[in-house]
Amino acid sequence: MIRSIQHIIFSPIIFILIIPVMVYSQTYPGKHRFELRDLGVPFVNSIPPDESAVTSLITGPDGNIYGGTTGPACHIFYFSISTNRVEPLGKIPGQQSIHHSMVVGGDGNIYFGTGLDETKQYPISDPIPGHGGIVISLWNDVENRYKDYEGGHLYRYDPAQNSKIRFDIDKPAAVEDLGIPVAGDGVYTITTSPDGMKIYGLTYPHGHFFIYDVKEKKYSDKGEIYKKKVYGGPNRSLRSISRSLISDTEGDIYGSADDQQIFVYRVESDMLEVLNIKIPHIYIAVIEVLIPGHNGWIYGGTSEGFLFRFEPENQTIVNLGKPLDQMRIRALTAGLDGKIYGIAGERKDICRFFCYDPDVAGYSDMGVINVDRTPYYMWMGKQFDSMTTGIDGTIYIGESERKSHLFIFYP
Repeated sequence: MIRSIQHIIFSPIIFILIIPVMVYSQTYPGKHRFELRDLGVPFVNSIPPDESAVTSLITGPDGNIYGGTTGPACHIFYFSISTNRVEPLGKIPGQQSIHHSMVVGGDGNIYFGTGLDETKQYPISDPIPGHGGIVISLWNDVENRYKDYEGGHLYRYDPAQNSKIRFDIDKPAAVEDLGIPVAGDGVYTITTSPDGMKIYGLTYPHGHFFIYDVKEKKYSDKGEIYKKKVYGGPNRSLRSISRSLISDTEGDIYGSADDQQIFVYRVESDMLEVLNIKIPHIYIAVIEVLIPGHNGWIYGGTSEGFLFRFEPENQTIVNLGKPLDQMRIRALTAGLDGKIYGIAGERKDICRFFCYDPDVAGYSDMGVINVDRTPYYMWMGKQFDSMTTGIDGTIYIGESERKSHLFIFYP
């Protein structure tokens, strides 16, 4: 009788203690594992809401992950692979956005460009009467936003400072201001030469192509690439200018031009050229993102949601179709496993994570990005604009919401 009473009393207690362990283990249901990190320590030095949309991510020369944000003010930060947490590096005074504009220079420093926040849909004025009046009205709206803007800056950050400074979120970042590449325009996207000693960029809204020589510390403005003022959407107030640039193995630089064509800056001849090849499209499209793949190929995603492969050697584009029935490829990165990982989706919907396997020429829809560590924390990401692959193959994904996080994916 005594043994029976003890069993009745203690067995429920044992059952209750086991439940949390069972629930926690179920948060790793399969091979796709996600984690997330706050952008700093909450209530101490985390990047504030509205200023935390992660719109640039790169893997640094020290193996740490560096990022830049967009909002009423922009910040830089890094994810420390040794401490497994995000460390804010400070605010960039007077600047709003670091949009696809962060690279590693050949000198081991981090370079990034700034501009105005063009991630949101601005109100569109009533069309001017007459043929083409809506296009004129849209351009007037754009120019009115930039009429008092001095221009975006290029900055340099030395990763050696990471261990020397304790960062206060309200203090300016310890960066070197390298000046304004093109007066009145923001820095929209940048990339580097293969050796990292030249930085190439595009500006918004006028679409100037510029070069910064890291060694000589000099700018060169090659002028406007775009002759047409078109707005392909899905953000109708945003001019259709290439939102990414990339260098091939020979050092030539590529992006999208008018009429869905590809432009190239030929390093040897110091000339800009529009090629007679087009990115996949239905109506009006621009390149959203370009990344280096394997075999010297380049992978790109468009504003209409197509993935494509560009082969610089023979100057051809292969349309790889649409991973999802939505507009916009928001971010891409090449995994160490040979696969291409990406994010697709519009602002009005929830982004989805996908994988393209070149070996089978097929897609895997990997669903929404959700982290559930109940009862400790949980978060489902909806909007994303940046990705990078770490030195060990871990993939880092930048959320771009009002309150954003750094998501971590283990393939």
